[in-house]
Amino acid sequence: MKRYVLFFAVILLFGIFNLFAITSLLPQADELPGWQPSGKFQHVEGEDLFLLINGGAEIYHEYGFKQAVLGMYKKGNKTVNLEIYEMKNPAAAFGVYTFKTGEGGEELPIGNTAKLEDYYLNSWKGCFQVTLTGFDSEQETLDGLMAIARVIIEKIKIGEERPGLTGLLLKENLNESTVKYVGGNLGLFNHYEFASRDIFGVKEGVIGDYGEFKVFILKYADRGKSLNRFKNAANYLKNSPRFKHFAFHQAACSMMDRKGKPLYMQFYNSYILILLGKEKEEAEFILLKMTGAWKK
Repeated sequence: MKRYVLFFAVILLFGIFNLFAITSLLPQADELPGWQPSGKFQHVEGEDLFLLINGGAEIYHEYGFKQAVLGMYKKGNKTVNLEIYEMKNPAAAFGVYTFKTGEGGEELPIGNTAKLEDYYLNSWKGCFQVTLTGFDSEQETLDGLMAIARVIIEKIKIGEERPGLTGLLLKENLNESTVKYVGGNLGLFNHYEFASRDIFGVKEGVIGDYGEFKVFILKYADRGKSLNRFKNAANYLKNSPRFKHFAFHQAACSMMDRKGKPLYMQFYNSYILILLGKEKEEAEFILLKMTGAWKK
């Protein structure tokens, strides 16, 4: 009996510690001149996120969701909604950040990086991803978004860099602000519709935008798994109505998508490499240049 009591006491203390850890990031009234916390803040863990944002929780769980706190701040007639998500590791937090940000907006030196788009501000640092939403684009609202974000980010003491996989992208002509890190098929599907089902079984991937073309790097545990996934994906795409002019080329294949864009896919060690937007010969050259840089 004592063991069960001790077990539940540990679980309770762990839950209290988790709650304190994330709520301690919330700005207090004396830290934000003019801005005041408004109403009750909501805290959720694990599967309870579906109750709070039904229809939008899947992507957080795909990356590795732990807990979140959501609330509101007011200044006169101005309102800002706040969301803080704690993910399983910094890579997951960065992934959520890249999922929630677009190609436009203004980059800000808040946290590891931040982006202000219209009246939305997203940032990330350590295992935390922060989203702030205003309800207009007036300067007072934008100043509030940035002020609240800075207070939160300064309270996060550990700040990791981007996932190592992002460093494999070819640097030449890469639009760094549009790099996307995916943690599963839902994130991949959001950036390009290869198939209506999970043909890659990807758990980690990165996407780089070079203007005229995009590069996808999908990482697997070992060479055998990447080869099996390559064969599975190639066979599916060969018979898919989404693509035409399919052709095998040893450990690679090429095809054309519905929009007339060429797509080249290659098996390489523990990776599947995909280049969208260039014909076979040029795609081969670009990927060879990229993988050649990995060996240096």
